Amino acid sequence: MAKKKDAHHGGAWKVAYADFVTAMMALFIVLWIIAPEPNDNKIVYEDEIDTAPPQEVNTQGGDQKNPGEKPSDSAGAAGAAQKMKDLQMIADEMIKLLKVDPAEPEPSVDVKLVNETIKVTLFDRQKQPFFKTGTSQLTEWGDFVLKNLSFLAVRHEMNLLLDGHTAKGNTEAASRAEFGPWELSIERATVSRRRLISFDLPPEQVVRVNGYSDTRPLDGIDPKMPQNQRLTVHMGLMPK
Repeated sequence: MAKKKDAHHGGAWKVAYADFVTAMMALFIVLWIIAPEPNDNKIVYEDEIDTAPPQEVNTQGGDQKNPGEKPSDSAGAAGAAQKMKDLQMIADEMIKLLKVDPAEPEPSVDVKLVNETIKVTLFDRQKQPFFKTGTSQLTEWGDFVLKNLSFLAVRHEMNLLLDGHTAKGNTEAASRAEFGPWELSIERATVSRRRLISFDLPPEQVVRVNGYSDTRPLDGIDPKMPQNQRLTVHMGLMPK
């Protein structure tokens, strides 16, 4: 009598197949979930970036900001530009007060903007001397100039630096024992400082006084030429 096959063992492959199908379906679902978005969505996203509105352009004729420029850099540049405008305004006012003639071939006063300061060169010329010969005593003209410089420095809150200079071979001070061009240049700058203060300039606004004798002649000028006899006043705006 023949034996019947075990029904349990005969259906085992069906169970294994069902497990395999289930596993494949689970894998398919996982892959579908983590799959990247369709290309259409990606294109839309890129279009949104590419079509962002451009930066605003100044059409009023003013300066345009550099896109890579930091706000602090822009503010600093604007501040420096305003400072130069203020200095130019003060220099123009000074020229009017001192009645400087730009057409004069040998002016007694030269006013320039240099390194964010006003550089005022006061020549001790024979036709219009700033000091009396061989001394640090101011002439009427020198007194007038310093009075106006003091007025401007107080009005616009400016610091001053004074430099005294002489021409090479100058013999103006030869009559005074142990008193040469070094002493003369220093004394003239010092006397000018005192006179500025007498015209109500606060002492702390004169930050330095120098005497250079004949060691710093004017550029391109023979050191022995009389125009090297001068007082230079550097005027800068005080920090706010």
